[in-house]
Amino acid sequence: MSVSQEKWNSRYRNKGDKRPTVPGYLQRSLSQLRVGTVLDVAAGDGAASLYLAAQGFEVTALDIAEQGLKRLVGFAQEQGLQVNTHVGDLEQPNALSGLAQFDNIVITLYKPEIALWPELVDHLKPGGRLLLTTFNLAHHEMTGFSRRFCLTPNELETIHPDLELLEYSTTDNDNSWMDHYLFQRR
Repeated sequence: MSVSQEKWNSRYRNKGDKRPTVPGYLQRSLSQLRVGTVLDVAAGDGAASLYLAAQGFEVTALDIAEQGLKRLVGFAQEQGLQVNTHVGDLEQPNALSGLAQFDNIVITLYKPEIALWPELVDHLKPGGRLLLTTFNLAHHEMTGFSRRFCLTPNELETIHPDLELLEYSTTDNDNSWMDHYLFQRR
């Protein structure tokens, strides 16, 4: 088990029974997603996955932490929802190996490394949507949160030639400064 995997497993192992909170941007952007399948990247214990499954999407949750995914499955069972899970280290090559293409990819509170973007695009169907919402540089400046995990203004605007930017915005929600992107695969 890698150091990162153990760190995240420990965090989820020591969490209480409280369900994760659904990201507001995801709720506001729901109508922008395509009907069908969703890959929730860096899903953790399932805030986005559970919400999307409850809205009728066929969801696959991907995370490095088996303990987070176990929590997700438990929450899904309590709600009578079905969510597929897949353990994968997004910092390793071919992290999405074995997964199909999806109508949508959702990434919340995670900044993918540049090397992961071609793989993400390969797993998005033509016309599919990729929604990303995560911390930005203002969040780092105001809170001291690691700059490494924060986006700079417009950082992802041209991240991949097969992704058309449909929407970009920045918000401050309760002292969490976030950037939001919505792409469509060409």
